[in-house]
Amino acid sequence: MKIEFYLENELLNMLKTRPVTQIYVSNLIERVGVCKGTFYKYYCDKYDLLQKCFYNNFYREIIEKSDSTKEFLKGCLTAFRASPKVVLHAMDSDEPNSLSSYNNKLVFGYVERDRVKLGKPVEGDFYTNIINFFSQNVTQIFISWLAGGCVNSNDEVMDFIAGMVPRALEAS
Repeated sequence: MKIEFYLENELLNMLKTRPVTQIYVSNLIERVGVCKGTFYKYYCDKYDLLQKCFYNNFYREIIEKSDSTKEFLKGCLTAFRASPKVVLHAMDSDEPNSLSSYNNKLVFGYVERDRVKLGKPVEGDFYTNIINFFSQNVTQIFISWLAGGCVNSNDEVMDFIAGMVPRALEAS
C-alpha cells in the first residue's frame, strides 16, 4: 500500500477525537512510522494532506456524480452526515489552505459553472464577490449543521441552501 493511504487513514482516525488545529505532523509521522522527509515528499503541510485526504475519501465521488451546485451540495450533506465529527474537526481552522477554504473553492467552482450554463456573467469583482460570499455561507451552514448534531434532515438543509442558490446563480 502507498504511504499516502496510511497517512490519510491516520489523519481520519485522529480527526475522530480532535480538531485539525490540534494535530501535528510530528504526531502523524510517529503514529504511521515514517520520517519527516517522507511526509514532506508527498505533502506541503498538514492542510495539504487534509485536502487530499478529503478529496480521496469524500469529494472525489461527490464531484464525479455532480453536474450542478445543488447535486454537489446534496452529495456533501450525505457524505458529511456519515462522519460529522471528523468533518467538523477537519473544518475547524481559519488557515488560508484549510478544509473550509477548500470547500469554499469547490462550491465556488460549481456556482461559476452553473452561471456559465445559464449564460450569466462570471467575470468581474461584483460576480466574484457574490459567489465567494455564497460559498462561504454554504460552508458555514455545513459547519453549523454538523456542530448541531445533524438534527435537520438533508432535505431541510438543502431547502434552506436552495433558497440561496438561485440568488447566487442569477445575481447580475
